[in-house]
Amino acid sequence: MLKRLHYHYQQLLREYGDPVKYWPQWCSQDKSVADREKIVIGMVLVQRTSWHNADIALKNLKKAGLLSINRITKLKTLAKLTQLIRPAGFYQSKPGRLKDLCAFIVAQGGIAELIRKEASEIRPDLLSLKGVGQETADTVLLYALDKPVFVIDEYTRRWVTKNGLTPEKDYVRLQDYFESNLPPDKDVYQKFHALIIISQRGRDKSVMEIV
Repeated sequence: MLKRLHYHYQQLLREYGDPVKYWPQWCSQDKSVADREKIVIGMVLVQRTSWHNADIALKNLKKAGLLSINRITKLKTLAKLTQLIRPAGFYQSKPGRLKDLCAFIVAQGGIAELIRKEASEIRPDLLSLKGVGQETADTVLLYALDKPVFVIDEYTRRWVTKNGLTPEKDYVRLQDYFESNLPPDKDVYQKFHALIIISQRGRDKSVMEIV
């Protein structure tokens, strides 16, 4: 099974190339703390909307000097944040969830401190936050903190079904399928997951560059 998954991974690489050209921050091997913060913010904003809409919200935050976990945490109310990220939709829930996640990261000592911890230490605390499910928590762990955990989303489920790899749909079991049959390498996990999405969405709709 290891060889079979590796074959599919290599096939995606051959077809689409290194996904860093589509997801320059997310798949970079040399992320700055600022890049990691943008990934966290972008990850919340893109939930249940298009990257086009999330990108407008990110640009609004940048223009307002708020594309920063610390600065978002220091906001006294949600009014300004709500106005700025409204293009990303779900304006009644996203501002609070974004601020709560930013506040959690600050309380933990920031991104640099979280990187020093194991995924098993961070994940339960992330899941305790309102609006943070398994996919969101693992996206933070994999892309912002470079932890080798495989993210499972609907694109991954559809891709697995299309290629007849396993009938599993459950999040934990499907994640175990990938992690048991791939080396625990965060670069492979990031690229593989990104390539699965790119293959499902197409090149033109897959660019996720953060301002």
